[in-house]
This record gives sequence, C-alpha cells and structure tokens, in this order.
Amino acid sequence: MHKYHSYEYELKKILIHMGITPNYRGYDYIVLAIELVFENPARLQHVTKELYPEVAKQYHTDWRAVEHSIRIAILRSWERDQTRFERLLGMWKKEKPSAGKFLATLYAYMLIEFEEEVI
Repeated sequence: MHKYHSYEYELKKILIHMGITPNYRGYDYIVLAIELVFENPARLQHVTKELYPEVAKQYHTDWRAVEHSIRIAILRSWERDQTRFERLLGMWKKEKPSAGKFLATLYAYMLIEFEEEVI
C-alpha cells in the first residue's frame, strides 16, 4: 500500500488553497481519484475508462457525473484566480486544464513535493 494516507491532509490543503473546497462534489471525487492513482498510477492512462468509473462506483453515481463535478470544481477555481494554478502547480498561464491533466499534474506534484520516485 502506498503512503497516500499520510499525504491526504496535504492534498486537501492544496485543493482548499486553490479554491476547490468541500462544498463542491468534485472536491471529494478529486481526493478519492488521487488516492486511487497512488494505488495504481496506470489509472492516469485510462481516466475515463478506469479512474472515473471507480470513483463513481464508490460514490454510487455515474462516471460522467464524476468527470463533470471535477471539471466544474476546476472551472470555478480557475475563474476566481488563474494564478493559483501557476503558483501551486507551476503551469496553466493561459488555458484551464482538463480534469485528467489536472489530476495527473496534482499527482506528479505530490510525488515531487514528498520526494517519492516519479513514475
């Protein structure tokens, strides 16, 4: 088992600093998605076929609802302050990231931040 649970607090802190707060359904979906990616990083290669459906299963919803909620959380944060993405994750000066790209970057950021081996 990966050390995800020791990072969960830091992940939630990052999300809140980005303006993605627990009042968005996407917040919980992002937290679970990152946990699942820590368990199996290959899930990032199959976001819509594997990652979103697994999150949806655990929340008893449809994978499209998961993707939509994550996208909306990212969009609201982006609309409020685009510089948060650059400050915290070091990218996206001009264009809002896709949900999959956001999850991949967030995962990589956490690996680098906590000095894990990047896959």
